[in-house]
Amino acid sequence: MGRTYDVVILGATGFTGQLASEYMARVYPIGKSNVRWALAARSKPKLQSLADRLGTEKPVDLLICDVTDLEALERVVASTSVVVNYAGTPFIDKALPVVELCAKLGTHYCDITGEIPLHRASYDQFHKAAKASGAIVLHGVGFDSVPSDIGAFLAAKAMRERHGCGSVRITGYLTDSSGGVSGGTIATVLDLIKKGVKVPGAKEASALGAYPLDPLGGVGGPDTRDFALPGYDSLGKMWTAPFVMAAVNGPVVRKSNALSSYSYGKGCKYNEVMGVPSLFSASILTLGLALFGLVLLLPPLRALCFALRLLPLPGEGPSRKQQEAGSFKLDVYAQGEKEGVVAKAHVHSGTAGDPGYKATALMSMECALALALQRDACAAEGGVLTTATALGEVLVARLNKAGMDIGIDAA
Repeated sequence: MGRTYDVVILGATGFTGQLASEYMARVYPIGKSNVRWALAARSKPKLQSLADRLGTEKPVDLLICDVTDLEALERVVASTSVVVNYAGTPFIDKALPVVELCAKLGTHYCDITGEIPLHRASYDQFHKAAKASGAIVLHGVGFDSVPSDIGAFLAAKAMRERHGCGSVRITGYLTDSSGGVSGGTIATVLDLIKKGVKVPGAKEASALGAYPLDPLGGVGGPDTRDFALPGYDSLGKMWTAPFVMAAVNGPVVRKSNALSSYSYGKGCKYNEVMGVPSLFSASILTLGLALFGLVLLLPPLRALCFALRLLPLPGEGPSRKQQEAGSFKLDVYAQGEKEGVVAKAHVHSGTAGDPGYKATALMSMECALALALQRDACAAEGGVLTTATALGEVLVARLNKAGMDIGIDAA
């Protein structure tokens, strides 16, 4: 593409942006690797402080850019093969101008947001332009929704290769997860609750039910909801509880199925749950999730939790110790169209760290690097796609090399 950089980290001074910058300095250090990368943010002092802390052998380039300054933003976008965007809290009022410029200039784009209305608005407004320019646009390239999307992709692939049929059902079971939540994530959820259908893309997404991200030509499917009641699951042979991120990850997986011409199965159902030891555990987790939702919905309860420091403020998040000690395990089962056949895949964090932050920094940067360094092995056409349909096996290989444990299980 003849660009100055392979990757620019936009919003580098934010909570996850700093982790992504640290990952690049550690694994792809300036002066010691052939990856050309730079940091971008609106505050020069904060950028310089971050760069000093990274301590790369050669200075990392610093680009001053406020996403509301379209001239400065266009210069940044035009300078790089890929923009990986961490400037959120929320993303909905900051990301669309970046996506627009990337689609226009043929620059690939990644971000870590699970904001479904943004995914919808981005596709509706910029998919055609991105396809024309060859730019690949990927939202949700962190814990939301790489493990789910890649896990379902691998399970469906195993079903086709081993049993010669599609799947009638794919389920992701989060059997282990430890880490924490940042104030930015909570602030984003609160913003979406407050604005409701006024958010770009919200009305359009809502009209499509359980398939809010269906692309042009999508035909929906049999799923009607993402929230699962506690109970025993016969496919995974375990007790299950609802998973808070199912409403984000489910639509992404269903979009991947639609984009791949329903290679998972034309009538394939997808759901996502937490795997737990007993019905009692499932009930307790469900109650806890309901109480958390109540806290977010009721301003007096929410204010009390912030005052007591039970909830983090924007800019705050899990400690270094929590990030290092955190982990996750997602096991994905596919039930075949042929009676009695099952395929299984797994996406485990390995050495990547906690799901929402340290592992998200790793996953998002490896998505960006796949686009920057292995474009010919990725999706042939541009557009607002998904990690499974755009990157697929390329991403699986990169994440495994980076220390994660991803693959198809033995029959």
